[in-house]
Amino acid sequence: MSSMSSLRFGLHYLLSCAPGQDPQQRYRDTLEQAVRGEALGFESVWPVEHHFNRAISICPSPMLLLAAIAARTSRLRLGTAVIQLPLSHPLRVAEEAAMLDVMSGGRVELGLGRGSNPSHFAGLGVSLAESRERLEEGLTLLSRALTGEPFSFEGAYHRARDITLSPRPLQVPHPRIHLAANGQDTLELAGRRGLPVILAAHVNPLPRLREYVEVYARSRQAAGHPPPRAEDISLLMPIFVAETKAQVDELMAPSVAHYLKLVRTELVPVMERCTVEAERVKLSAMLERMSATRYQDFNGQMGIFDTPQACVEKLSRLKKELGVGRVIGWFNFGGVVPHAAVLRSMELFASEVMPAF
Repeated sequence: MSSMSSLRFGLHYLLSCAPGQDPQQRYRDTLEQAVRGEALGFESVWPVEHHFNRAISICPSPMLLLAAIAARTSRLRLGTAVIQLPLSHPLRVAEEAAMLDVMSGGRVELGLGRGSNPSHFAGLGVSLAESRERLEEGLTLLSRALTGEPFSFEGAYHRARDITLSPRPLQVPHPRIHLAANGQDTLELAGRRGLPVILAAHVNPLPRLREYVEVYARSRQAAGHPPPRAEDISLLMPIFVAETKAQVDELMAPSVAHYLKLVRTELVPVMERCTVEAERVKLSAMLERMSATRYQDFNGQMGIFDTPQACVEKLSRLKKELGVGRVIGWFNFGGVVPHAAVLRSMELFASEVMPAF
């Protein structure tokens, strides 16, 4: 197939750390998987930003993890999925992205999002009610800064006078900025600005993803941008393959159950403390969906846990229906699949699924 029509494959890391798991070992395993991923032909790696909850994630700084990965690799693109822009000063994010871009030889992909976890905002002293406005303003400021040209900026939350980013990024005009879009408002924002999007399958079943792609395409068109190309749509998705479906289920059923339990036990108290009504409603709806979800529901709708051949068929359908150009595989969804089994799944995926695209 031509490179225009081919799918690119990335690796996603939430880095949850269950009781009995060792944080140091989790980081080591992640670095080893990223290095192996590059050798196997994966194109990119995308860790998350998450705060104050070891059970869910021990990755408060995706850039730090990416710097360690950058030092051990030479081709792997280094993406964030995602940095919650309202929680940080946009100029600090721009500086770190530029520095990593220079150190890595121009490999940074900057995935940004609004964030909506009330405990993150409360813990870092940022108002959740301001998150939408902060995201919009932060995007403008960050994009200006990343060009490396001198500029001034006057916003509601940030001011800058005669600032020049140092170093300037290696990529020209700057590393590609992607927006995580899990709702109408962020899809429309991405469309208005002509930015590529990262969609998440594990919280949005296929019918909703179809709607999202339509909203995104309409918003791009309304703002005078060309229709989305494959490279404008990345899909983050739980994936696991093994020789037989029974082997897949044996490893993934407990890990998915662990994830669903985690979502319910860790997010219910967060939702109850949420003071922003619109966010509370959104969180509550997500929790309700997750509570009704079973392992079987994930397969094909919100993730792909299957044999390589079935995985090829399901990915082909997703590519056709959603127009995605990159699938960011979450190979340890739930976080309790043993490291050796994750590596085996990645190897099988690389040898039997990737060549089909």
